[in-house]
Amino acid sequence: MAHRWWKIGHLQPGVEVRERGSTLQYQSGWTLKMFINGFGAFCTAVVTVIFAITKFRDGAWIVVILIPSMVAIFFMIHRHYKNLAKHLSLKRDGIRSHINRHRVILPMSGVHEGTIAALHYARLLSSDVTAVYVSIDSAEAESLRQKWDIWGEGVRLVILDSPYRTLLEPFLEYIEEILAQRQPKEVITIVVPQFVPRRWWHNLLHAQTATWLRLALLFKPGIVITDVPYLVE
Repeated sequence: MAHRWWKIGHLQPGVEVRERGSTLQYQSGWTLKMFINGFGAFCTAVVTVIFAITKFRDGAWIVVILIPSMVAIFFMIHRHYKNLAKHLSLKRDGIRSHINRHRVILPMSGVHEGTIAALHYARLLSSDVTAVYVSIDSAEAESLRQKWDIWGEGVRLVILDSPYRTLLEPFLEYIEEILAQRQPKEVITIVVPQFVPRRWWHNLLHAQTATWLRLALLFKPGIVITDVPYLVE
């Protein structure tokens, strides 16, 4: 209150300043009111310090440490929401313009019904679709290429060799190359086929590719990751 009276005393007569939940106007006698409130605040602070020292182990630590920490956390949360609202506001400068190009990448582990369902969805999103297969065996890669010639509907196929028999790392390196060549205002969507088994614990038997891709590419601008669920009866 002492600070509030100080602000009131520095206003010009007839000037109003709106604050959250109140309106400030100049009032005569603000000096005395500021002194009274300031003296009360001083006395309260002295009592609080004495109480905190003498009763710290008996529960005063809650007032000294816990409550201020909680207030600080609440202020941080409030500031986060304010900054988020500021960045999402349509009134700010530098709003991102429309998308000029949309490229879709379809990672796959083989040619099957789940892949074909994801392919149909990817072709609905864009005409620029690239299927990507990470190969750890040349014979399997050649077999997949033959199947793709039949079922791939003319979509380009990129086969990445993985000499260390890893699946995620070669694909991420390929995405980095695509990002390095990405045009301005271009969005890349990665469509991941996802099996949905009838029993939840069957998920433990399948690699959660979409989840790992989201974690690896979460902070990459211009990338959208979506999964196409395929229910396994």
